[in-house]
Amino acid sequence: MNILRKGEHFMQYNETSLHMPVRWGVLSAANIAVKRVAPAIQASSNGRLVAVGSRNPERARELFAFAPNVLIYGDYNSVINDPEIEALYIPLPNSLHAEWTIKALKAGKHVLCEKPLAITAEEGLKVVQTASDTGMLLMEAFMYRFHPQTVWALEQVAAGRIGQVKLIRSSFSFNAGSRPHDIRLQAALAGGSLMDVGCYPINFCRAVYGRAPTAVGARVHTPEDGEVERYASAVLDFDDGCFGLVDSSLELPTRQVSEIIGEAGTITIPVPFTPGHIETAVILALEGQTIHQRFALVDQYRLEVEHFATSIRYGKQFPFSLEETIENLATIEAIYQSAGYPWPIV
Repeated sequence: MNILRKGEHFMQYNETSLHMPVRWGVLSAANIAVKRVAPAIQASSNGRLVAVGSRNPERARELFAFAPNVLIYGDYNSVINDPEIEALYIPLPNSLHAEWTIKALKAGKHVLCEKPLAITAEEGLKVVQTASDTGMLLMEAFMYRFHPQTVWALEQVAAGRIGQVKLIRSSFSFNAGSRPHDIRLQAALAGGSLMDVGCYPINFCRAVYGRAPTAVGARVHTPEDGEVERYASAVLDFDDGCFGLVDSSLELPTRQVSEIIGEAGTITIPVPFTPGHIETAVILALEGQTIHQRFALVDQYRLEVEHFATSIRYGKQFPFSLEETIENLATIEAIYQSAGYPWPIV
């Protein structure tokens, strides 16, 4: 019998269960689940999709046709209470993340929750405390942190290749249109550009500097006929003359890029967050030398769920902490406060 420590509790596994695939459940037939995460679980080397909960089970069966043996429940509680399920992926609307993550943790499930984990830092702390109290694993689903290009870029910074980092520019935008039922555009569901895509540049800046900003200055734009902000821009002050410039939009054309500027060089990631199924490259520019570090096609969602499953079985550490998650939520709140944008608005 092996005993692996998880938080403040001990979890027991026999030798057979250690090598068995982690049994996953998914709450909702959200687009990200159907197109990205559920297929990644199915393709993973150490996981198996067992059940899906959906308010429209007939539609869910159609959407999850690629997994014909998956059990479809007509509600979320049935998935949470299924004793066969060990881990849950939660891609519900932002306003429901904390509520259902807490329920899942209390039911004895490990949880991979879509970003952002909660709508405020205070709410996020309640979720994190529940994970600690129950001894279950909890991680916010920032899949880009598992992509080799992200890992490599952060390694170059840590190794001092570009000297002390003084400035980061990071952007993420796409045109969401004006679909009335789009959860990104609904105040009651905690939508908005910052909550949907702006959290990525914020997460990236925190990852590079290794600390939270101490001050922010920001502006947001909300259309006259809109419920939520669709464009946000902020300056993050990390002290010692170190800054982060981040922007996000649900109105501008598709665009994402991250640039790290150090005293001795720069690192540019042309497609940092959702590169898709393509080869990627990171550009390291030093004095008199430019290196194009190329990376083969990978599925970063599969890397994410495989890492999570390995953590369940063997206690492998996550590449980022829940403290980082809470600090990023606090940064989002600070940006909204600086911009005079009421938050939370649900």
